[in-house]
Amino acid sequence: MDPPITRKQPSITVSPCKEDCESPPVCTESIDGNLQSQRSKKCIFFFLSMVTLTQAFDATCICVTLPIIASELDSSVSESLSLGTTFLLATTVSQPIFSELSHVVGRKPAYLAALVVFISGTVICGCAKSSLVLLIGRTIQGAGAGGPQALSAVILTDLFPLRKRARYVSFLNIPWAIGTIAGPLIGGAFAGNDKIGWRWIFWINVPTLALSVVGASFLLGYDRPKQRFWCLLARVDWIGILLFVISAVSLLLPLSWGGSNFAWKSPQVLTPIVASTMGFVTLGGFEKWYSEKPMFPPSVFRDRSTIMLYITTMLHGMILYMVLYYLAVFYLGVKSLSPVMTGVWALPATLTVAPSAMVVGIVLSKTGQYRGFLLSGWCLTTISLGVMILLDEDMPSGTLIPITALLGIAMGVLVPAMSVGVQATVGSKDAGHAVAMIYVLRSAGQCLGVAVGLSVFSSQLRSGLEGLGQGKDAAQDTMKAIRHSIKTGDLADAAMLDAVVTALSWVWVTGCTIAAAAGILAISQTEGARLQKVPQPPRTEARPPVSGGEGDI
Repeated sequence: MDPPITRKQPSITVSPCKEDCESPPVCTESIDGNLQSQRSKKCIFFFLSMVTLTQAFDATCICVTLPIIASELDSSVSESLSLGTTFLLATTVSQPIFSELSHVVGRKPAYLAALVVFISGTVICGCAKSSLVLLIGRTIQGAGAGGPQALSAVILTDLFPLRKRARYVSFLNIPWAIGTIAGPLIGGAFAGNDKIGWRWIFWINVPTLALSVVGASFLLGYDRPKQRFWCLLARVDWIGILLFVISAVSLLLPLSWGGSNFAWKSPQVLTPIVASTMGFVTLGGFEKWYSEKPMFPPSVFRDRSTIMLYITTMLHGMILYMVLYYLAVFYLGVKSLSPVMTGVWALPATLTVAPSAMVVGIVLSKTGQYRGFLLSGWCLTTISLGVMILLDEDMPSGTLIPITALLGIAMGVLVPAMSVGVQATVGSKDAGHAVAMIYVLRSAGQCLGVAVGLSVFSSQLRSGLEGLGQGKDAAQDTMKAIRHSIKTGDLADAAMLDAVVTALSWVWVTGCTIAAAAGILAISQTEGARLQKVPQPPRTEARPPVSGGEGDI
């Protein structure tokens, strides 16, 4: 067994534990021990997959149940849409926090803490009797979901070298796709059954999460550090975390308000956006020049190709959830389908993601070439969304199958290509931080996708309703038109239906524009980015050093 790796760290000026804090706590379980056995790896991957499936289910099951929840809790569909954006916002904000904690206190404590928060939020949602309590529960649930989502990829980074990692990242897309597929189907079935009810879309996840807590407790290796716990916490980049949370919330909330709750030029929208910009600039300066152990190391932003991939990862998340949410609106409001059938007709878009991602991941592990997949993926995405602009109430349902299936394939191709591409363009010691950044930006994009889609749809539908002479009062909550459609089986009249179709077409135009912009960025990606057959560096720590290098679980 190799001796443990130790790294000299700057001391922290806290006299009671100054001596203890001079070096990071090191877990000495060897990478060649039980944790590194193939059986243990497979068991760890199994529990990571279970949590990933639950996360995907929770993120998508709410899509087709929003009108029913709005009706039972006496809230508008516009208000109930915040249940989706709040979950994604909390997920986005919590990911770098848990990632930072994992680099200080270890993967296992951070992962278990996130699961406990996840379960707590799920229980609150299941018990909710009002929209406010449900909103609080979804916020806590999203905060808990963000930890495992980021740490799962970081744990895979610890376990496998880059080439093998591409394969396992693609395999992790399988439970994610299953959860994405099952979410609308099971959510619609539960919500549409009076004997079961929508609350069971939350209760069904509790046993899986509880089992994952037990599995993680036994499988994830961790040696108790000698340092005091509060001394370890002193190493956390708390100022960076605070700046990130304030900046992210100040950006994402007004983007969800603009065009729906407030005008884009209103102080309620512009003021927090300006504050967010200043906050991110301050965060960048602090992380680069003042933070001893930054949660966002500047080294993961030095390569131009890496930055381009970060941007396209966020745009990918935007398009994915914009399509997921508003394709459901099309089937529910325009095609007048039931929640269950809406989930069925969404299958071509969701069922094709995992197979394409898995195939690309396997190919990447053998060839190392990912730039071609980036270009083809964004090209197919742009074409698919361009065709979706033509969707209307008269288009045969069978025609939608190849269109949405092509979009799902394109989305799947991009997932492993961007993830592996980012890891190939950063140093091995930054791989853990880079992987966490991928998930943070993807979640931020998902939140933006729902918010921007809501803004575009609401503003266009409001214009259409006012054009019908209904006035500002009647169009104040534009989403009530969709709510009425779902309750009665059709929209009020043909003119109302045209207004909804037109509003949705502008959502597809927005998505197509975003995809085209991402394709241009992919073209600018530097050539020759190829995964190298570099052996996994020897590591003996059961958890990563504070300095941000890779470690083992």
